[in-house]
Amino acid sequence: MSSEKITTKDGSISFFNNKYQEAYHSFHGAFTEALEKHVLACNIPEIAKKQKDIKVLDICFGLGYNSLVCIQEALQINPVIDIHIDALENDANVFQMLKECHTKTDIDLLNSHCNFIIDDARKSIVNLKNNFYDAIFFDPFSPKVCPELWQEDFICAVVQKAKNNSYISTYSSARIAKDGFYKAGCEIYEGPKCGRKNGGVLALKQ
Repeated sequence: MSSEKITTKDGSISFFNNKYQEAYHSFHGAFTEALEKHVLACNIPEIAKKQKDIKVLDICFGLGYNSLVCIQEALQINPVIDIHIDALENDANVFQMLKECHTKTDIDLLNSHCNFIIDDARKSIVNLKNNFYDAIFFDPFSPKVCPELWQEDFICAVVQKAKNNSYISTYSSARIAKDGFYKAGCEIYEGPKCGRKNGGVLALKQ
């Protein structure tokens, strides 16, 4: 396995990816980041209060925290809500790591609500519906080590998949992220800092 197991500050398990030389999460906490930077930032609880179903696009599924916390929070608000998550991931090895991060019950939750698409996200994105998702979690490795997923054309394709007035969340505050989402027609906000110096880009599709 090309990743090393680490325990984050909130007690949740993450991994350091040796290929990209980055951890999947900051030391602040894998669970905490998923909750604050993605699920709450994208208003998942509010959507669950108002709608009978929720559709989410999780780009770079990784260790599954973003999708899992989304499912848990939505079900807590509305136990009968229909949750559909399209989870894009290009590394099948993450499914082995899931077993060390989550309980069997949590993995069953992911399997029940996620449609896993294992391929380069730049290829997967073209087969997804436009104006379809209530929220998008955008979580590639950093622009420094994975620049291909932060290019303007890809970000534009991602934004097209979101419904109008839906949020797209990411941890990165890099200029390339801000410029990409702005040029794709989004309003740009600063997301929760969650232990970092700056909050990531929180993009609102107009």
